Amino acid sequence: MPTTIQRILAKRRIERTFRRLLGYEANLVTPSTYCEKVQWLKLFYLEHDPRVVQCTDKYEVRRYLEGMGLGAHLPRLYGVWDDPREIEWDGLPNRFVLKLNNGSGRNYRWFVDEKSAFDSAACVRRMRVVRRRRHGIRNGEFHYAKIWPRIIAEEYLGDDLVDYKFYCFNGSVGFVSAEAGRRAGQHVRDYYTRDFETSQIQFHDDLPAPPRPFSKPANFDEMLALAARLSRGWPFVRVDLYNIAGAVVFGELTFSPESGYTRWNPKDLDDQYGARIDLRLAQANRESGSTAPAAGSGT
Repeated sequence: MPTTIQRILAKRRIERTFRRLLGYEANLVTPSTYCEKVQWLKLFYLEHDPRVVQCTDKYEVRRYLEGMGLGAHLPRLYGVWDDPREIEWDGLPNRFVLKLNNGSGRNYRWFVDEKSAFDSAACVRRMRVVRRRRHGIRNGEFHYAKIWPRIIAEEYLGDDLVDYKFYCFNGSVGFVSAEAGRRAGQHVRDYYTRDFETSQIQFHDDLPAPPRPFSKPANFDEMLALAARLSRGWPFVRVDLYNIAGAVVFGELTFSPESGYTRWNPKDLDDQYGARIDLRLAQANRESGSTAPAAGSGT
């Protein structure tokens, strides 16, 4: 777990980064905006809810979905290992994806397009390096530090996937982002309402918009329902889903997307979506004995 000094440094770093990226001072005592509340959740809540820790873990979240009767939405699992040197390469298919279960982003994911041409030794060396990192400590995302690091191998879902990210507030989808082209080097992103109408939302250091809007998936209502179900009971979570040949496939749950530095366009969306994060729900979910201060803002 992070030390007292690490917690103090993370809070100071959050305050500096918040001011630099978002242009106003972060109120972490009585937070009201979306960005302030996500920072509060990072510092004072997420690590104290064991379900958050489980569902941030890219391996243990599978058990969570299975417990909800949603195992059919999970990608196929080929293996899980505590040490990357134990990976059973001969038993893996020609194409698959390797992930570190306690990290986030491209530095913790490896795509294997053709196993025979893949440099497994170099990959293992890289995995051993990133596995030792305590992801999240620097940015105050302490819930990652509670996850035992593992490597998982899952099925390769496709080359040209659209990643749908549902931003949810206690069982209600607020908006959706769709992005594609990550592996092709033409990464684009666009934003939509829950009715899949184009939105003007913009994030910090954002990706370019696609040449034309994404098409609404035929089973979008099913995706909305699944995202709402998976987000119920949490003040805020992002639910990532894929649409593979008409089937909805689960990606991950993220409780502090963009690490809480979302630059909104227009800016008043920061207030509007902040009002939808009910911190009383976070307080009710916390483990007893948590050191988190009560947030002065009731909603």
